[in-house]
Amino acid sequence: MKKTDYIKDCWRPILLWLLTGGLIQTVLYFFQVKKELMILAAGIQILGLAGTLLWEYMRKNRFYRELEEKLENLEEKYLIREMLKAPDFLEGRILYDTVDQMGKAMSDQIFAQQRKNNAFKQYVEAWIHEVKLPIASMRLLLHKDKGENSRVMKEQVARMDRYVEQVLYYLRSQVPEKDYVIREYSLKTVTDQVISRNRDSLILNHIRVLQETEDIPTRTDEKWLSFILGQILSNSVKYKKEKDPCIRFYTQRTSRGILLSVRDNGIGISKADLPRIFEHSFTGENGRKGQSSTGMGLYLCRKLCDRLGHRIWAESEKGEYTEIFIEFGQDKHTEELLH
Repeated sequence: MKKTDYIKDCWRPILLWLLTGGLIQTVLYFFQVKKELMILAAGIQILGLAGTLLWEYMRKNRFYRELEEKLENLEEKYLIREMLKAPDFLEGRILYDTVDQMGKAMSDQIFAQQRKNNAFKQYVEAWIHEVKLPIASMRLLLHKDKGENSRVMKEQVARMDRYVEQVLYYLRSQVPEKDYVIREYSLKTVTDQVISRNRDSLILNHIRVLQETEDIPTRTDEKWLSFILGQILSNSVKYKKEKDPCIRFYTQRTSRGILLSVRDNGIGISKADLPRIFEHSFTGENGRKGQSSTGMGLYLCRKLCDRLGHRIWAESEKGEYTEIFIEFGQDKHTEELLH
């Protein structure tokens, strides 16, 4: 609180004091009080006013300064009441009680909304698991049929399954609860499983896969990483070239940890779109050219990698290639997740 603002706010009491002081001096003058006593009375009045203003300024300034500082550093600003000491002046107590009531009302609303969100999440998760049952049944029915039509149908069933998985992992990425387990897994084993799971799609689209992943123990969550790699592989299939399409998986050790790369020789990503491919619902130039795209796949990859403590980024050249990197760093965040 600025001193000038405080003085401006107190102009009415100051004006009233000046009028009162002037009236007292006039009365003393008419009663022919000695000049020295009149000066002494005026000095006492001035000292009393200055002391009162200074005292009020100090205690109000202390409270409002604390309020501003803590409010600026607080993310959930409705919790500011819990961070403040009760003030000892009337206006401050009124503000304090008002903020307290507002904070309680906001907390109640947030709690009610969280309950609704949890109920909705539980419903959708139950629905997803119910939908997965007929999808699994269709896969079993198509498993024995080796014809071309069967392979096309398998690809469509796998596509449905991927979209259902997207919904499930989108829900999991939006809630703060820990829904993953960090352990040591072999990157080669995980990538082999992802490739095997997408085998029909790869064969149907005549895509060669170069599996150059080393058998490196890596701290991650197997299910989440499988989903991430599945989304990346699905994009590589979707945006392949017609001539000799190829996807390469490989790993390397770096000074920061272990680097996993998925590189394809597909249609690539434009320079304008590349910085935005991990944004929510961003489809870009490729997604607008007739390919069905939700813009959620890579967004979920980024969200899940952030939760796991991994780093993900992309490099691409239009018409040449796209390469997605996932870095498994052995940093403090990963150690905390592990324990």
